[in-house]
Amino acid sequence: MRSPSNLPPNERLRLPHTVVWVVVGLLILGVLAIMPGAWALPDQAPDFQTVPTLTPTPTRPGGGATVTPAATNTPLPGATATNTPPPGATATNTPPPGATATHTPTPQPSATPSPTGTRTVSAPAAPVEPAAASCWTVPTPGFVPERTLSLRWSIESDQVLVVPGQVITQRLLVENTGAVALPDVLICNPLDPDLAPGQPTTTQGMASMESEGLLVELGDLAAGQTAQIELSMRIPADYPLGGVIESQAWLFAAGQRASTDLLTWALPPAYLPPTGR
Repeated sequence: MRSPSNLPPNERLRLPHTVVWVVVGLLILGVLAIMPGAWALPDQAPDFQTVPTLTPTPTRPGGGATVTPAATNTPLPGATATNTPPPGATATNTPPPGATATHTPTPQPSATPSPTGTRTVSAPAAPVEPAAASCWTVPTPGFVPERTLSLRWSIESDQVLVVPGQVITQRLLVENTGAVALPDVLICNPLDPDLAPGQPTTTQGMASMESEGLLVELGDLAAGQTAQIELSMRIPADYPLGGVIESQAWLFAAGQRASTDLLTWALPPAYLPPTGR
């Protein structure tokens, strides 16, 4: 092999040019290898994607995930450090240096109570007072009569079919069938407000007419004693035909109550079909 000094002058000048072109070619290949997008054709795309990295930012409530800053307890110079957790963080009690940590037990949920029997409490009896509001807050006439006292208690009338303009009469009969007296016996008899009542009569105590109906204060009813109350009422002339007039009375005594059966008077229908020839 010949050394460069033994080469002819024209060959010694060609050698540096060759080295320079080799170096330039290697640099170009390196740049093309690092930047594939530089030599890609317009209709081609790089075979990789660049994924940007975003730093999460806090958002308002309801707008998505919220980044909660970590709580830092940095007391001011000379101030006592306090453990104040940020909103939503759980407070932890860290004792100061030299202090004894005190453990506060966490209350545990109590055991499920065992079911206990439910005692049915009866409704309090209506107060027995003359003209009391409870005297008129009784069920609508037509219910099953109540019998909670030792007595015979009824309502009756000699009329059944009536017509407008007629006077009807009812009687209330009460008898103490018990062995002891019934104290402060009170009778309430709600009436049809369209009827025109007369003056009631009673064999014991006092009877009067109220806006709601007949009110009777018998007082004490001794064992075996009977009392009777009578009342007459006029049916208006323009009372509608085809209806029924009802009456039902209540008796209060000794914190209990009793009711009569339902008394009814029937009116003829407004239209009668023709009969005969």
